[in-house]
Amino acid sequence: MTEPFRSAGLIYGPELHHLDHLAPLCCFMNIPLIVTEQKIAALAERFYPGIQIILCDYLAVAEQLVSHFDIVFYSMPRDLFDEVFFFAQKLIQKRVHAIWCPHGNSDKGNSIFYMEALRKEEAALVYGKQMIDFLQRKGVYDQLKGHVVTGNYRHQFYLDHKAFYDPIVEREVLRKLPKAEKTLLYAPTWQDYEKSSSFFDAAQPLVEKLPAKHNLIVKLHPNLILQEEFKVEELIEKYEDLNNVLFLTEFPAVYPLLNIVDVYIGDMSSIGYDFLALDRPMFFLNQNSRDPKADSGLYLFRCGVEVSPEQYGDIHGVIDRYFQFELRNFSEIRKEVFAYAFGHPKSLESLKTEILHLYSSFPEKGINFY
Repeated sequence: MTEPFRSAGLIYGPELHHLDHLAPLCCFMNIPLIVTEQKIAALAERFYPGIQIILCDYLAVAEQLVSHFDIVFYSMPRDLFDEVFFFAQKLIQKRVHAIWCPHGNSDKGNSIFYMEALRKEEAALVYGKQMIDFLQRKGVYDQLKGHVVTGNYRHQFYLDHKAFYDPIVEREVLRKLPKAEKTLLYAPTWQDYEKSSSFFDAAQPLVEKLPAKHNLIVKLHPNLILQEEFKVEELIEKYEDLNNVLFLTEFPAVYPLLNIVDVYIGDMSSIGYDFLALDRPMFFLNQNSRDPKADSGLYLFRCGVEVSPEQYGDIHGVIDRYFQFELRNFSEIRKEVFAYAFGHPKSLESLKTEILHLYSSFPEKGINFY
């Protein structure tokens, strides 16, 4: 009888933004997460209950993974995985099978070559119908041997572990802020190939014109910090004396944070889709003045109020007028988009069973490398 597949998650390199997607998956699948960065290992152990971490040196990770595991869950393209792990697979004469795990749901990549990099994937996890439609448009769906619709498993993971997460948020976020009428979250994306980030244009007016009655949490994308470390540090230091503003640079768990905020402010970050689960007011910074009615890359903008770059200086006025005059209620469209993006909720136990069944789409173990 063939031995069961041995599987693990993988974060290769400083890809901290993959952690909140792969760590919950590894926890409920009861499989280890292999990482190559000490910082990511420490954050994983701090924020994800019961996680099994294997910290590997960059020079040893390929042999370690290929020797001990048959299936890997990752959020990188197969081409990049094979670039790093090619020689270990060839030396051991073993092809490691892969299941691609998305690291968020966003509208990026609609108009540029982006998701096409997934054309060599064998199997994938997808959140819901929206992601399936997107992969089909990009021509990277039909080659899959199998897929599992996960729904919003990260939200479910938070709900299952509220007793663990809520004290962390109380200690590391709420205690650092005063009581407020509303808590606003600003979660900008990084400066990707589509120049999506609003951070260096919007952060200053958001912070400096923040009404005393509100708190502002700024959750920075890890890639933004890697790109502009000194500029980001300079800006954080500039406002460190403001007691109602809190910058978060090492808080990977998204849903425990979303649970305590009243308003989302963002641009193209996948956290916008995450926030749909809360059905609370959303404001979208249209950094590149694109047309939301004609641009499929701004699909999520229908779920809240669009803010043009010319309005950044009055962003808090825009927010206050929305609440004061009870402008359009976006709740129904938020629920509709959420259903399209994530479908129906699933228990993590039933999802685990579906993913284990996906393993059967792979050939038997022990096949030659190629």
